[in-house]
Amino acid sequence: MENRTMRTMRRFGFLALSGLLLAVCSGTARAAEAPRRVALGIAVTPKNFPAHTPGDVDEAFRMAKDLGEYAVFIYQWKELDPAIPKLVLEKSRQAGLIPIVGVSPTTLDQGRKELDLPAAVRQKAGPFVSFANPVIREAFKDAARELARLRPPYLCLATEINFLALQRLDEYLRFASLYKEAYREVKRISPETRVFVSFQWEWVRILDAKELHRIKEHSKVIDIFRPELDVVGLTTYPSPFHASPAELPPDYYTWMSHHIRKTDEVLFMEVGWPTTGTGSEEEQVTFIQRLPGLLQGINISVVAWALLHDVGLAAFDENLNTVGLATRAGQRKKGYLAFEEWRRSPR
Repeated sequence: MENRTMRTMRRFGFLALSGLLLAVCSGTARAAEAPRRVALGIAVTPKNFPAHTPGDVDEAFRMAKDLGEYAVFIYQWKELDPAIPKLVLEKSRQAGLIPIVGVSPTTLDQGRKELDLPAAVRQKAGPFVSFANPVIREAFKDAARELARLRPPYLCLATEINFLALQRLDEYLRFASLYKEAYREVKRISPETRVFVSFQWEWVRILDAKELHRIKEHSKVIDIFRPELDVVGLTTYPSPFHASPAELPPDYYTWMSHHIRKTDEVLFMEVGWPTTGTGSEEEQVTFIQRLPGLLQGINISVVAWALLHDVGLAAFDENLNTVGLATRAGQRKKGYLAFEEWRRSPR
């Protein structure tokens, strides 16, 4: 998330959103197997990213194995090269990690409100850039099918997709129908793959706080993807909204009981607190130490930290670039040790 996006969305009117979603949502619950314990994971960003070496990558996988059991890899659709997910899935399995692969069809640097199309798709689609465009729909399903052939255990077909609902509800509804088509294509190729989308948790809470009398209707943002939703994926970055981890109320995450079902498997695909900008190293440690208590009572299967190493990406702001547990140069932060301690504790 970027601060500019947050300021824009604070000015957004939410009333039309819940009303329209209520009119189009239907579906039954898909029972999920209740996990016995919470597993930890991390997005495997190597040091010096994006100017990293093969040696940096190998080191990152070794570090990721020390910190958890899952490895997260998220790609923008525009930049998706199927050879890269194939490589990281192979490396994950060699390292004894369970891979979670995600693709984002919306732009990160524009608040996730625009379609992030590969150049060839954009050219073929012409001026009608919409999830209603048959060219775009088929191209997205092609990408989903290609990823499905890699047989990932988890496949996220959109990240933080509720940002799109908050800004362009018409496109959100179009994408939801496209997702369901892509879901069926993935399942046809790889029935064992758990397919889902992720939602940005802070904006779920902001919407609820703004319209307490519409909380049940707000759940339609999630429910519109049912029953083709094997997992409820979430991302969480509280620091832009809370001065310190101590400010997070006890129900910060258990509040999701208003929106999910007891049978839902919940997967935190991105969890982060930065060490610069709106955060510090000390606050990152405190946040990690508070997480086990804050997450009690939720049917969570995986909690994955957002970055292993800090990165230097133009599309990220200072906060996102520094949520890593190690610096871009490879120095381990205090948060690394705190996360490692969590990994070693009973869960």
